[in-house]
Amino acid sequence: MTDYLYIDSVAGLAQIHDACRNVDVIAVDTEFARFNTYYPIVGLIQIYTGHACFLVDPLPIDDLSGLAELLTRADLLKVFHACSEDMEVFQHALGVTPVPVHDTQIAGAVLGVGFSLGYQALVEHYLGISLPKDQTRSDWLARPLSNEQLDYAALDVIHLLQVYHKQAAALAGTAKETWVRAESENLGADIPTMIDPEVTYLKLKGLWQFDRIELNQLKALFAWREAKARSEDVPRNRVADQKALMTIVKQSLSTRHALQHQASMTPRQVRKHGDDILLIREEAGLVPEKDCPPRVLREDVPVSSSKLKQLKKVVEARARELSIAPEMLTKRRHLEALLRSGETGRYELPKELMGWREEAVGRDLLGALGEA
Repeated sequence: MTDYLYIDSVAGLAQIHDACRNVDVIAVDTEFARFNTYYPIVGLIQIYTGHACFLVDPLPIDDLSGLAELLTRADLLKVFHACSEDMEVFQHALGVTPVPVHDTQIAGAVLGVGFSLGYQALVEHYLGISLPKDQTRSDWLARPLSNEQLDYAALDVIHLLQVYHKQAAALAGTAKETWVRAESENLGADIPTMIDPEVTYLKLKGLWQFDRIELNQLKALFAWREAKARSEDVPRNRVADQKALMTIVKQSLSTRHALQHQASMTPRQVRKHGDDILLIREEAGLVPEKDCPPRVLREDVPVSSSKLKQLKKVVEARARELSIAPEMLTKRRHLEALLRSGETGRYELPKELMGWREEAVGRDLLGALGEA
């Protein structure tokens, strides 16, 4: 059995602060669930200081603000693995995102261990330990939690800190140390549940097919859907499916019957939201074109396959030289964006290839295009 302290009261949180007083790094993890909700429901928060392991049960604790203070302490590094969902959990539960952060999945990719590696694979690589997976899909909101669940949760952060120390030693004093730090700085940004509802439509694919007035209708409908999902704490598709809203706009649907039979909305959705959807589409369609969003350029226009292949070879070569996962350097769509930029007469790196990536691979890509 793994040693840990089970914390289920505000008073107990003070023990964690005391334990963290003289350390500069801790491992953190969360167990959560989404049972037909918009927001994640946190079931357990694990913290390991290197000396003491704490399992925080947030369900009976009515004030978690003490944890918020700890997780944003500037002189305390928080280690996570693939922490995008953890950030979402903490933003909703505590109103903050942890900083500063080290993500072991990112560091593993920068160190060339592999891209988007799962936690079990990373622990196997660094520690030679094969972790059990039997508790991965546990119900973390059920009480009481079993001893097996609690042991699993505690070992998660204990091994996580051990992995961090291995990675920190490999990164120390190298350019990669700054690369990992740069990648980790923005992990609390663009949390899906915090994005401005007014810009959610921009995540859609195929926007180039819509004119400005149609884009305004999409903008209004998707902002409404986002706000409704948040206020009712239900998944977005429970309110209305993405494809349905796009069909409604593209086909100018104007009746409840059409919503159900042409946009494939469920009878329940039509009963509950049909009139709102029709009104929003109609009103957004009355806005003068000059006041509507600008047209969106098509991003899936084919690029030169020979040039794309050439750029991929540059990326692969740099990845081998740097011992880094090639996917960490760039993605296909960023290479395509680079090639499209040349249509204006001069190739320019997209923003995704700026920062540390400009030196790591960006200049080599521009050089290859200059020689082409």
